[in-house]
Amino acid sequence: GETYEAIFTDSAGKQTLLEHTIPIIAPTPLVKAIYPSANKLPANHLKFYLHFTEPMQQGKIYGYFKLIDLTSGLPVKEPFRETELWSADGKRLTLWLHPGRQKTGVNLNVDLGPILMPHRRYALEISAQWKSQAGMALKQNARKQFATTAVDRTKPDIRQWKITPPRAHSHSVLQLAFLEPLDSALLQNLITIEDANGRDISGSVQISKNETQLSFTPTSQWTSGDFRVRVDWELEDLAGNNLLRLFEMDVAHADTPIFAGPRYLRFHLK
Repeated sequence: GETYEAIFTDSAGKQTLLEHTIPIIAPTPLVKAIYPSANKLPANHLKFYLHFTEPMQQGKIYGYFKLIDLTSGLPVKEPFRETELWSADGKRLTLWLHPGRQKTGVNLNVDLGPILMPHRRYALEISAQWKSQAGMALKQNARKQFATTAVDRTKPDIRQWKITPPRAHSHSVLQLAFLEPLDSALLQNLITIEDANGRDISGSVQISKNETQLSFTPTSQWTSGDFRVRVDWELEDLAGNNLLRLFEMDVAHADTPIFAGPRYLRFHLK
C-alpha cells in the first residue's frame, strides 16, 4: 500500500523520476457473524460480539458503527461504550451498549434515556469503509436488524435447563437446552463437563438455536458412571444477569449472596 520514488540522474544532470505503488495482497475482510444471533432481544440488552474473517484495524473505530431506530428512522445518539475490547487475534470485537444508559437511575440513563425501548425495531450498521490490519476495506456494509421485547430482570436458572444425556460407550452428543438465549462467548468458556471426581472431559462445544442450545461431543467415548455439567456463576443472559445476581439491582436492599461457586447438573450413564 506504500508508494516509492526512484530518481535517476544522468551525466548531464537530467533527472528521471519513477513512482511505484506496492499493491496490497491480502484477503478482503468479511463480517463472519454477529451475536446474539436472535432477531428478538430484551430492551436492556448489553453487548454484541462482532466476528471477522481477518484481524481488523483498532483505534478510533466507533465512527464505523450506527444504531438506527427503525421505528422512527433516526440514529440513536451515543449508544456505545467506547472502550475497545478485542480478542487476542484481533478478529472479535465486544461492542457494548453503554451500561450507564441501560441501568435505571444512573446519570446517563436519567440524562439521555435508555438506548433501547421495548417493542421497537432497530438495526446495528457496520460501515464497509472499515479496514483490516492489512489495509483492505470490508467487502460490504453489514447490518443486523432486531426487535426488542420487554426488559429482562430475571437470573438464569440452570434447574430449568433440559439435559439430554449421551449414550455410554459412544461418541454421542450431550445436549443442554436453555429457556432463553445466553451470552455466546461465555457459553464457550463457563460450561465444563466433568467426571464424578471433577476431572474435565475433553471434547468440542457447539452453540446453536440462537444460543439456546449447547452440544458437547467428547474426544473419547463416554464410559459408564456418574458425570456432571459444571456451570460457573458468571454465565450471563443477554441483559447481563448472571447465576448469582441481577445486572441491575438496588444494592441497599439486595440479599447477601450465600454461594458464589459453580452450579452443577448431574447425570448417570449405564
